[in-house]
Amino acid sequence: MDTQNIPTFFTRPEKSLFGVCSKLSHKLGLAPVGVRIAFIVLTFLFIPLGVIAYFGLYLATVQNKSRMVIFGFVGVLLGIPLSYYFQSDIIKNLMGMFSYVGNLPDVVDGYNGFIGNGVDIVFNIVLSMVVFALVGGTIGYFMDKKEIPK
Repeated sequence: MDTQNIPTFFTRPEKSLFGVCSKLSHKLGLAPVGVRIAFIVLTFLFIPLGVIAYFGLYLATVQNKSRMVIFGFVGVLLGIPLSYYFQSDIIKNLMGMFSYVGNLPDVVDGYNGFIGNGVDIVFNIVLSMVVFALVGGTIGYFMDKKEIPK
């Protein structure tokens, strides 16, 4: 990449990933780079909450998308907090679902320190995200298929 284009890459008004930051900055009258940095900081401070907020704002700003895509993203978003129910009894007995989602990096580190296998928690999260995305995408697919053309 040419070094002259790096600042213009981060400040461009077009979409980079899903266009959430550029649409949000356009609506609020802010610079796109400020909104992008805010989402990066939010994601690093509160790992699952930044991702959930980004995808939630994407779902709020989509226009003319198929229901399959929207329900698939909703499934991914629901898969993160609902992975709590697929975790071991040790996690469930220590905390509730909201503290589990809010402190996910600490939960993984603590579980890794006491039990020795924090990858199990991450695997359960990814597995529940995939399962709920497939379920949501399937529901959206059949909703799109049953829609009567006008």
